[in-house]
Amino acid sequence: MTNKPHVSVLIPTYKRAHLIGHVLEALQKQSYSNFEVLVVLKPSGDGTEEVLERFEKTLNIRVMLQEEGYVTDALNLGLGQAQGTVVAFLDDDAIPQKDWLQNHLNTYSDSNVGGVAGNVIPAVLKEGSVYAKNGVSELIPHPKEFMKSIGRILWSCPIKGLENHLVYISRAGAVAYDSNLSQYAWHRVTKSLLGMGANMSLLSKTVKGFKFPSSWILGLSWEQFLGWYVWKQGYTLVFNPNATVNHVVHGQTLSRSQTDAKKAALNVMESNLLFYRLYDLEQNLSAMYRIIWLIFSVMVNTKKICVNHELERFAWIRGMFYSELIGLKWLLSRKVGGRYWPLADLKKFSGIS
Repeated sequence: MTNKPHVSVLIPTYKRAHLIGHVLEALQKQSYSNFEVLVVLKPSGDGTEEVLERFEKTLNIRVMLQEEGYVTDALNLGLGQAQGTVVAFLDDDAIPQKDWLQNHLNTYSDSNVGGVAGNVIPAVLKEGSVYAKNGVSELIPHPKEFMKSIGRILWSCPIKGLENHLVYISRAGAVAYDSNLSQYAWHRVTKSLLGMGANMSLLSKTVKGFKFPSSWILGLSWEQFLGWYVWKQGYTLVFNPNATVNHVVHGQTLSRSQTDAKKAALNVMESNLLFYRLYDLEQNLSAMYRIIWLIFSVMVNTKKICVNHELERFAWIRGMFYSELIGLKWLLSRKVGGRYWPLADLKKFSGIS
């Protein structure tokens, strides 16, 4: 991109009055200035509205109220109102570095790039200052390990066309990371599906008319679902380590009404359902790889979760079981009546009202 395109920065927010001000302050300091800020606010009575008002004179900010629904519903609202050539996604607890937007836009100098994943560095907030954990990334995996290399063959083989991608979808329908690319990803642009909603962008034309189906609560794997959608249009997606945000660690997500046990089970359910969301859309998914992946997951995770964490183990087993049950129901229903992704199934099995 040789001119200065208009960018829409999309931020869904809920119960983050204590953090979103730091995010907006960082946006005020961006080296790139031609952007609007779209905040999709789900009211909670925590004073977020007052925080947003403080920035109305210094930022081109628009606030949209979300009366109901979850994170993907907020994204649908924001995407429907975005006016920029590029849409950049930012979490309400992700503080962008000064050249964050400029580095995203620089990546689109390749005309075939349709989306960019940026680096996400965990950080802590102490006395109003952000302290990043140097040398750590929430997206770049640890270098290759023996079990991971075996896994690439037996259960984490990429779907055709996503080989040599940092973040990819496996033939088992799971989100996976290529640790062989770790050493390169820190220093150069690398092919990758979209990584985390805390830091990514895409050309708005790639999602014109797109809407997430209303079958998410926490929104697990929505980024890869969207990345797959853009990639299937023939665009290249990449990871740029220079487009960086500091992600404040505090142990909460955009959906905070459920207990820890319910949230843990729902995390597993939503992550595992990506296979079933894509099954009739992506021909390179494999039921055989899915079965191998399930067997491996049960073997590794039941061993990893020690006896002292009974609640966590129960939540994980519950999530695994119900995700396959829901997924099979979706598959059977689609054969009769077309695409079928009801939110009611997740609510029923997770216990979320």
